[in-house]
Amino acid sequence: MGLRTIADHILDVAQNGVEAEAENLKVEVSEDTENGRLVFSVEDDGKGMDEETLQRALDPFYSSKTVRRKRVGLGLPFLRQAAEATGGRFQIESEPRKGTRVRAEFFVRHIDCQPLGDLVGSFVVLLATPGVRVMIRRLKGDEGYEIDNGKLDALLGKEWRSDPVKLKLLYNMINELESALPTSKPSP
Repeated sequence: MGLRTIADHILDVAQNGVEAEAENLKVEVSEDTENGRLVFSVEDDGKGMDEETLQRALDPFYSSKTVRRKRVGLGLPFLRQAAEATGGRFQIESEPRKGTRVRAEFFVRHIDCQPLGDLVGSFVVLLATPGVRVMIRRLKGDEGYEIDNGKLDALLGKEWRSDPVKLKLLYNMINELESALPTSKPSP
């Protein structure tokens, strides 16, 4: 079973950064509604990869994980396939001890484009990740918002990350921010 939504891909790539011992994650999701284009990028300051490991990371039968429950690393190959199936692009850059940056472009009007999915839920999961500073930037046209869990920690203390009431409030707040973004224009 593959990743079924773009939000799933974002969460998967960010989780790779967490597993690579990143202290900081930057996530940007940008939509150009006029041209039917969605681009996301995830940047981390984790272990990074050398060129050989980077090439192997795009092989669906390779995984750096030694845990038996997951023997293959399908996340990046599926993401590349999903983006390219829409006429979009996939890029990955990495440097040992500096981190990794993944960027994917989707043409959302293409019949093969996966749905966006629960972007708000994915953002909440990322923001609540312990031990990692997560900065999210969301743009749609000329409007958008930014959320930084470091600032949330300063306001609420780190306990908010495990408080169901505060997590629900965060979900509702981000959902309101999403609702305030401009709506997509119908295809011509």
